[in-house]
Amino acid sequence: MKTKHLAALLAGLLMFSSVALLTSVKAAPWPNLPLTQVQLTAEDGTTSYFDSTLGGVPPGFDVDNGVYPGWCVDRTTNMVRSVSHDVILYSSLSPPSELSGIDWTAINYILNHKQGTMMDVQNAIWFFTDYTDTPISAATQAMINAAKANSDPVTGPVLAVICLPVDDPCAQTSIIEIVKSVCGLSPGFWKHNIGVYLGVKNGAYSSPYEGFDKTTMPDFLEALAAAIPVDLEDAYAVLSTGGGGAIAQARLDMANAFNAAAGFLPYVDE
Repeated sequence: MKTKHLAALLAGLLMFSSVALLTSVKAAPWPNLPLTQVQLTAEDGTTSYFDSTLGGVPPGFDVDNGVYPGWCVDRTTNMVRSVSHDVILYSSLSPPSELSGIDWTAINYILNHKQGTMMDVQNAIWFFTDYTDTPISAATQAMINAAKANSDPVTGPVLAVICLPVDDPCAQTSIIEIVKSVCGLSPGFWKHNIGVYLGVKNGAYSSPYEGFDKTTMPDFLEALAAAIPVDLEDAYAVLSTGGGGAIAQARLDMANAFNAAAGFLPYVDE
C-alpha cells in the first residue's frame, strides 16, 4: 500500500463535488418523452454537429429545456440555424414509421463508442441514414464496422432521441443525445474491478450497466482515473481499507469520485 500517498488522497476526495451528476432515475419507462410538440433551436456545434436547444418541454420527462448534443439525420435538407422549429420527440428504440428503415441500433452504438473528430462521428451516422457515399476516414470506417457487427439496441447509457419536424421545410430531422442515469456503484464494485485490472483479484470484470462491453473496462477505468485524477493502485488501497467512521466515508468518497467521473449517480450507503 502506498501509505505516503494515502492521507493526501483521502484529503483530496472532496475536490470532486463539482463534477456534474445526472438526474435521478425516474419510475416511468425510459425514455419518458412528451407526446406534444416542443421547440428545437440548432446552432453549429464543436463537439457535436449541432448544439440543439429544446424549449417548451413540460416538467416530469426524461428531457428538459436546455442544450443537448445534436446530430444531423437528413443530409439533403439544411437546418436553418438560430430559429425555433416545432418538433415531436421519439425514442430511437420506437421510431416513427417514416424513419423505421434507419438502423437505429447502429447509430446508438456509434453515439456510445465515438472515435475521431466530430465530423468522423457525423459521417458515420450519415452512412446509416441517407448518405452511404459519405467521406470515410479511418475513424469513421472503424465506427461503421463496429456498428455493423453490433446487434444490441443499446450498448451504453447514451440514446438517440429523434427530433422530427412538424410541417417545417426549414428544419431537417435530427437527433439529440440523452443519457440514462446509472445508479451509483458501491465501493465494492470499484474495488473488484480495479483489483481485476491490477491483477490482485481473481475473476472477471463486472458491468456498470446492462449492455456494457466488459472488454473496454481497462480503458474505462484508466479514463476515470485520469479524470479524477488518481492512481489506480492508490484508489484500490483506499477501497480495500477496512474500518468504520472516517475510513468508511473515505471508501464511499472514493467510489463516488469514480461514479461522478463516469457520469453516474452517487452511491448512498444505507
